[in-house]
Amino acid sequence: MKELEETIIFLEQQIEKLKEIRGDDKIWTPKDGEMYYYIEDCFNADCYTWSDDMMDKDLLKANNFFKTQQEAEKYAEHFKQILKNREL
Repeated sequence: MKELEETIIFLEQQIEKLKEIRGDDKIWTPKDGEMYYYIEDCFNADCYTWSDDMMDKDLLKANNFFKTQQEAEKYAEHFKQILKNREL
């Protein structure tokens, strides 16, 4: 039961952090021809140009796109720490 309570607290904290980053609760979405960053399969930030192709659509579904490299790297590091510490 304690693990579940800790997980709930952790997730609530993550929601608050996301709200702070998003500001008005809207996530930025790239436009056609605009460059964006994403977290690739080895948890590194990479860039791509939005062209509404299959990769764009898959990353959009996963909410895996960021306006800046710094933001993508920040999340990538956070994901690495979660896996390293086996946190949920």
